Amino acid sequence: MSSVSISGLVSGINVQSLITSLSAAYQQPITLLQNQQQSYQSTLSAWGSVQSSLSSLQSTVAGLQNVTQLNNRTVNLSNSSAVSGTASANAPLGTYSLSNIVLAQTQSIYSQDFASATNTAVGTGTLQIQVGSGSVTNIAIDSSNNSLNGIAAAINQSNSGVNAAVIFDGTGYRLTLTGNNTGAANAFTVSTSGATGSLGALSYSPSVSGGMTESQTARNASVSINGLAVTSATNTVSGAIPGVSLNLLQASGSTTLTVANDTSAFVTSVQSFVTAFNTTMGTLNQLTAFNPGSNGASGQSGPLIGNAGIQTLRTQLLNLISGQGVGTTPGSAYASLGAVGVSLAQDGTLVLDSGKLGTALQSNYNAVAGLFGQVGTATNANVQYVGAGNSTQPGTYAVNVTSGATQASVTASNPVASGGITSAETLVIGSGATSVSVQLASGSTIDAIVATVNATLSQQGLSNISAVNNNGSLQFQSADYGSAQNFTVVSTQPASAGSTGIGTTLLSAKGTDVVGAINGQVGTGAGQQLTVTGPGPALGLQVNISGQATGSLGSITVSQGLYQQMNAILTQALNTQSGFVSAATSGLNNTIKGINQQITQLQASAASQTALLQQQFNAMQTQVAQLQSVGQYLTAFFNPSNSSSSSSSSSTGG
Repeated sequence: MSSVSISGLVSGINVQSLITSLSAAYQQPITLLQNQQQSYQSTLSAWGSVQSSLSSLQSTVAGLQNVTQLNNRTVNLSNSSAVSGTASANAPLGTYSLSNIVLAQTQSIYSQDFASATNTAVGTGTLQIQVGSGSVTNIAIDSSNNSLNGIAAAINQSNSGVNAAVIFDGTGYRLTLTGNNTGAANAFTVSTSGATGSLGALSYSPSVSGGMTESQTARNASVSINGLAVTSATNTVSGAIPGVSLNLLQASGSTTLTVANDTSAFVTSVQSFVTAFNTTMGTLNQLTAFNPGSNGASGQSGPLIGNAGIQTLRTQLLNLISGQGVGTTPGSAYASLGAVGVSLAQDGTLVLDSGKLGTALQSNYNAVAGLFGQVGTATNANVQYVGAGNSTQPGTYAVNVTSGATQASVTASNPVASGGITSAETLVIGSGATSVSVQLASGSTIDAIVATVNATLSQQGLSNISAVNNNGSLQFQSADYGSAQNFTVVSTQPASAGSTGIGTTLLSAKGTDVVGAINGQVGTGAGQQLTVTGPGPALGLQVNISGQATGSLGSITVSQGLYQQMNAILTQALNTQSGFVSAATSGLNNTIKGINQQITQLQASAASQTALLQQQFNAMQTQVAQLQSVGQYLTAFFNPSNSSSSSSSSSTGG
């Protein structure tokens, strides 16, 4: 049977108030522990902010790892109306004078006047159009299409390499033909076969009169670069200046072209680092600061004030910024971050002078890059530093090549005769899902074949494969190197003295990857790029091997900049096993867990003690009530008169 509290009604004691007071006494140590727990939770939250800020800084500083890859190029022109241009990352720096610009042209011809474009029958027969040394396109003209409009439509549907249109000149209608491509090699002729009526008047040959009239000659573009004349079939000139592509815009124009470093990506990366660094330092400063009170109020300390780990970390980071750059030469112009525009403020944050940084980059890109990230320098011209990984250690590593990378390549079994091929021939070049057919006319010489093949491949989307004249023999090769490069070639004509020599048996070409070792470790080849993938100090190092030289190719020296040093510091700080951040958070979590256990135990003990007190007071009240009842009985027994009086009074009153 459950006990019932009677709240001191019998004893006259306020039992509930007494129990409440005693329970409050039990709660005091619990409250103290809860306050401690709250303080530890605040400190734990502060460490979470530290960890998040350091992780963000580490992620941002990673953008400085391979800053040499940010060494892009920009083209500056004194007259952008004459020429536009772009430059690849490997284009040499320099200034060039461009003049005597001649723009490339397509060929255009026009016919005599006709009275109508639709109702006048021109004639019937076959139009034969040949562009350059390419194959002849035969276009049948009959009663269904022998008007000017019909002939123009038939030409446009033939894919002959020219575009047809009918123009009214004010007195009559003329058929015009315009080549699809610029350049002297794309000049075209028109002949007829079996012509009736006026169809024969639609022929054209530069050496024959009586046909159509030429209004514009097919012409190559040309430009003088530092006084040297350079030609191109189009208004785009590539390769004349290494790594630079020019687009000629204005005939007779001139301009000065300067290839300069494009430092924008580099400056952006440094700015991102400065912002992240300042955010981190602001977080550390706030969490370890002491803010004195004003107007008599007490000061307030940050939750991590005086923490030795944070103080050490801050000192390490600031020393990296203010000290001499790792691997730099003392006394050099760019031996510190301050020399390139990155300076320290009094509060430990960074200030970036982007103009000063840009000037330094233009002056000596590699020296500045070495301050921030990994830089590799090779002793052999055939070895170029590409990049490195997080595990790559600074040092000098020997480079040894077993075999250089090759392009995919096939060569015809016999040279093309000086008089050209004796029969029309079709070559089919395939790569992946793409297949291109190249029509070669009878009499095509080796140079004409090469020009036709390359023009067709470019037009059909296989510009990564090209034909070359290899001592009179037709050769096909890929633009890139490595085992990923592959293609096939086959001809409709057997290999013979009168053909291209490709033959009717499918020829397959496949490139090979470079094979070699760095620091004695065999690398993984991908085209011309060799990467160290095995364990060791050179792990992650990437180099490019050009040419076919084998054996020892000197050495490559890898130096470390700000990224490597700062990343090592941050990695150690954030190490989940040995880092001081992890140690602090782990200790706090264990302390909070212990306090939780103490609170749980004390709460259980307090509840038990309160219940026991309640039970004891209830028992006491019950005993007091029983004693009072006995006392009343004894009083009535020993004093009957009082009992009778009481009874009489009660009766009278009733």
